[in-house]
Amino acid sequence: MVPVKREGKVYLRCQRCGYEEELKSSDAKSYVDKKNIEKKGAVIVESYEEKEPSEEEKELKEDYVKQLLDNLYETESEQEED
Repeated sequence: MVPVKREGKVYLRCQRCGYEEELKSSDAKSYVDKKNIEKKGAVIVESYEEKEPSEEEKELKEDYVKQLLDNLYETESEQEED
């Protein structure tokens, strides 16, 4: 049973089935809600500058895109024939 505050009153709720009953003042001392906060270390990221691709890289990319589109066109035309 877990203590839950609602409408200014404290209830005990079962985590499995959701059953609730009001917490009696005599039992209130035995139920304490504790929270643990874990502190995690910082993440360090190395910065870098993105440079413009060279002419050779641009040409390779264009060739790759053309080949990809040609293959796509061929597979579509083969599927239409079937």
